Amino acid sequence: MKAQIQANYEERLSRYAALLHGNEPPGLVAKLAVYQQLLRQRDIHGDRLWQIEPILYPLILSAETDLHLAVGRLLENPRRAEGSLFAFLEFCVKNRTNITWKSGTPPEAVFERQIGELESQRATIDAIMGRRDKFFAHLDKRYLREPARIYTDYPLAEHDVIALVNSVIKVVTDQEWKLRDGASFHVGEFYAIGVENMVRNLETGRRANFPGQLG
Repeated sequence: MKAQIQANYEERLSRYAALLHGNEPPGLVAKLAVYQQLLRQRDIHGDRLWQIEPILYPLILSAETDLHLAVGRLLENPRRAEGSLFAFLEFCVKNRTNITWKSGTPPEAVFERQIGELESQRATIDAIMGRRDKFFAHLDKRYLREPARIYTDYPLAEHDVIALVNSVIKVVTDQEWKLRDGASFHVGEFYAIGVENMVRNLETGRRANFPGQLG
């Protein structure tokens, strides 16, 4: 039984790691890196970013929605989704004495701390789920009439979403390290550099093809 639980634990953890670090489709780490770098470029350039390339505005909103959906599916109510990270952490608590890390049996406090870290951001989780269930994945008639109302009914601060995504990444990464003294390769920096280069190339192209537009 212990060996079966250990194998189940390691398999589930590896699947979460794949959802974080995958490239096809892009994982949560890549999505976060793209979103954060787009926000950084907006902060650097201000409204001038839309002059560099107007399509960057809806692109940021699309990246934001994509990030919300990606983290939301990992934080689903465990009674509704076996793949929820909360369901995985419940499994870890229940089977803790049959799980072995490099250091031995995981301390109960580690899992409790990880659950507590996620639950401390419950307001952000609920707002993400509200947007998803009422508009982005399913269309409530209220938002059919007033689509923009979804943003005021379920307000979300960018920094709160980023903090939540980083907490999810940390839960999986920390357990990878404790299991095998190593973690999946972090590709986020490459995506961030790609976005930075894209904006730089767009600015160069705008200056070359439309002299005077950017001042």
